[in-house]
Amino acid sequence: MDKDSSLGVLGKDARDIVNLAVDEVKLKTTRGLSTALSQILAYLVIICTVFLVLGLLSLALLQWLNGLLGAPWGTLIIAGVFLLVLVFLLMNRQKMFRDLFVKLFIDVFYDTDDE
Repeated sequence: MDKDSSLGVLGKDARDIVNLAVDEVKLKTTRGLSTALSQILAYLVIICTVFLVLGLLSLALLQWLNGLLGAPWGTLIIAGVFLLVLVFLLMNRQKMFRDLFVKLFIDVFYDTDDE
């Protein structure tokens, strides 16, 4: 009888340990996902702000160039500059964007600072 109760206690303790391990994985996953999401949203806000500022600056430069050179030439110069920036971004998109997010997710999900 004493042996059966010891096995029952051992089984209960084993279930408790497994449940605690599952809870730990859930908490780490939740923390990792919330950190990743907050960093992605921060990047999104920064990118939107930069695009807004660049748009307003390009509009001001467009009006200045149109007044200086004549109506169509300022628009063509600004469009050419944006076309060059687009080509540069397309050529370097893997290095700039994918590698940035891969590093972000590795840092978030394989964080060893607190262990």
